[in-house]
Amino acid sequence: MKKKLLAGIALSLALLLTITGCKTNNESSSNNEPAETTEIKNFEDAVEQAKGKTVTFYGYGGDEKANAWVDEVVTPAMKEKYDVTVKRVAMSAEDFMNKMVTEKEAGTKKGDMDVLWINGENFYTAKQADLLFGPIQDKVESFEKLMDTEGHNSNYDFGVPIDGLEVPYGSAQLVFGGNTNDFSDGFPTSSEALLAYAKDNPGKITYTALPEFTGSAFVRNIICDIIGYDALEAAPADKDKLYEVIKPGLDYLNELKPYLWQEGKTYPATTAELNEMFASGQVSMTYSYSQMHVAEKIADGEFPETTDAFLFDKGTIANESYLAIPETAPQKAAAIVLINEMTSESAQLEKATAKYGYSIPPFDETKLSENAKATLNSLYEEPGALSLAELNEKQIPEVQAEKIPIIEELWKEHVLNE
Repeated sequence: MKKKLLAGIALSLALLLTITGCKTNNESSSNNEPAETTEIKNFEDAVEQAKGKTVTFYGYGGDEKANAWVDEVVTPAMKEKYDVTVKRVAMSAEDFMNKMVTEKEAGTKKGDMDVLWINGENFYTAKQADLLFGPIQDKVESFEKLMDTEGHNSNYDFGVPIDGLEVPYGSAQLVFGGNTNDFSDGFPTSSEALLAYAKDNPGKITYTALPEFTGSAFVRNIICDIIGYDALEAAPADKDKLYEVIKPGLDYLNELKPYLWQEGKTYPATTAELNEMFASGQVSMTYSYSQMHVAEKIADGEFPETTDAFLFDKGTIANESYLAIPETAPQKAAAIVLINEMTSESAQLEKATAKYGYSIPPFDETKLSENAKATLNSLYEEPGALSLAELNEKQIPEVQAEKIPIIEELWKEHVLNE
């Protein structure tokens, strides 16, 4: 997911926490009736209760391949296997988070969102405000069968304990793409090498302006490369104290700034814009949270065949996206069944094909069938793809969610407006 929360959610969150402490029992509208009253004991219970229902899936709608996968793979499977109709609703994270907050403030018990495609920052806010139904991990069959249930990403999302409230949906890692014709001495696999290249090639490097999701990850990655992840993880989520810790990283970005495209006076607003600049040769490198981004763009003919992917030697930030169920979901049983299908081996292997965007499943490879292992391993042989071994070896855990908006604010104050 590449959208972030509106600034107003923080204010709404504080307000709703006050309101919910003062609720009365006098509310009587139909929306204040519980969405479901039957207990869902396990996946089999969910399947039985879901028959004949319509379930809604809310998520970022800007990825046409991901949309097609839901429509062409998941939706028919849900109808055939479970007699459940899927309704896909394209909605940004800002909008559905605001919608959940508004429903909470109003005391709504039954909304119209069943499954959410959610990321760490949104999960942090939703969990704080008690906006999610669960735990659900113990009711989603594919979680136990296919995922590393004891692993970090099954238990923490951007440093926040998951407590069973969401299920991993797809893996992500910041991956750089560069044109080999521009890097005759090899790719810049460290912040120091990147600065040296920028000085020798003014205007050929840039990054997307924060708070754009991937640009924010790039800045965090630079900070980790310079001060180390452990130092950033241990730093308090206090603006002044955090600034003291990450100042060397911000100083680096200021040193890099005059050698950036447009001398750092402006930045591309989106990764789509950055990709276009790279494809046209304006800049020498781009990046994405998708491990297969370069391979996909080469396959689609958007990037030259001389493009390849690379990582920093010290690693790049990795995380996962998740599926969750709002507390106000009207069809919780059908939502559990939908999450199970969207994270099933068959559906995820389809999602990993070129047609649907080469998405990497969040699976524990040791739990997969031999066919699934072979299919997934073949992905890493595509032009522009990195090996699974290198991706796993060079992973940095995601920064705690509460620190990310502080880092973005400090970048704006001390880099953008410096």
